[in-house]
Amino acid sequence: MKLTLIQGGCLRVLPKLPTESVDLVVTDPPYNISKKDRITRRGGKFGVAKDITLNFGEWDFGKIKPKNYLPEIVRVLKPNGVLVMFYDKLWLGIIGLWLQEEFGFRVRHIGSWIKRNPAPQARKVKWQNGIENFLIATKNEGSGHHFNYKLGQSPDYFVTSVNYKHLHPTQKPLDLIEWIVNYWSFEGDLVLDPFLGSGTTMEACLELNRNCIGVEINPEYINITKKRLNWGHSLGDVQFEFYTEEEFKDEAQMQKMWE
Repeated sequence: MKLTLIQGGCLRVLPKLPTESVDLVVTDPPYNISKKDRITRRGGKFGVAKDITLNFGEWDFGKIKPKNYLPEIVRVLKPNGVLVMFYDKLWLGIIGLWLQEEFGFRVRHIGSWIKRNPAPQARKVKWQNGIENFLIATKNEGSGHHFNYKLGQSPDYFVTSVNYKHLHPTQKPLDLIEWIVNYWSFEGDLVLDPFLGSGTTMEACLELNRNCIGVEINPEYINITKKRLNWGHSLGDVQFEFYTEEEFKDEAQMQKMWE
């Protein structure tokens, strides 16, 4: 098993990955999260909360959209490869239709992560946001279906608590990602997460005996991932490889790295 961690931006790294080399893409791109500023909370009868600063730069306000990186994800997926993508619920249907019409994908499901204990509203009114959705689509409609059929049936939702240690603002629970990776790939497959964050997808692959390529631009989260995975010190037969985007030359060189 090989875990390959790449520090760099996905828009620059993805074009250098080998064509039709990936069995499964599992990813959670940033989308309209930070609004490029500080969220200020003032005190009042509902109490005082700390200010929040999240800044995802150009990714906010839709300046960088799925059409900027999805064609490269399509290219690196093998025939019958699977894309699992968390995104804003209002966009998922649009993305699915675009994948079908532009690239011949087949949308298999719109899945849901159901939060058993969603965050309460500040004033204890309105509906709580207790669901996050994700798209599941297969490359090359009609030519096959890549999933772990031996697991039998599964509902298109996963219920779990949000009470887990967050190492990243939008981190997903490990058991959710393991459920996805286990069903939509096989042991020995290659899984790609071009927005790795704090390394949840890579940890799931380590637990489930999948190879993994993770791309993350923020060096802070690269270090968190290395610590989380006990980088370079696995007790099993695992190869650990780390690159910066500057070390990448072209697709042919990358092909040799993973042979």
